[in-house]
Amino acid sequence: MARSNFLKDNSSLIIGLVVVYFGYNKVIKPILESVGLQKSSEELEIEKQTSNPGSAWNPNYWRKGGATIITNANVNRYIETIWNAPGYFSDDFDAVLGVFKQLKTKSQVSYLSDKFNQAKGKDLLSWLQGGGVLSWPADRFSAEQVNQLIKYVNGLKNY
Repeated sequence: MARSNFLKDNSSLIIGLVVVYFGYNKVIKPILESVGLQKSSEELEIEKQTSNPGSAWNPNYWRKGGATIITNANVNRYIETIWNAPGYFSDDFDAVLGVFKQLKTKSQVSYLSDKFNQAKGKDLLSWLQGGGVLSWPADRFSAEQVNQLIKYVNGLKNY
């Protein structure tokens, strides 16, 4: 009886599966993400943070107690810096990142989110990302940039 060699007998199938896998991940998926038909991993992380009640982006997180609050003058300055950072043709992400680098705790991020919501009537994390590709000029910052902020904030101490 002839001995079967799985790889040799199924080489066409294996090659086909590899081509389909890489074709989807390297060509089709990026196209679907760029036109907004599929969410990227960064967009899914933003949604997770937005809906998480224990997230530092939640405007009520700072109320748990022990929070180091920032002055109203600084909060108002931070809000205006963030609000004015997006432009029609270029966005100043470094200015927004600079605001968050001045915050030392997650509770300060939450306090800023709370005051941003009160001043502008918008959820800070959702507003930072804005709309998709077709929502120019309201697209604001990319999901990758917003995710960079999320990772930075997640590394801060709680209070």
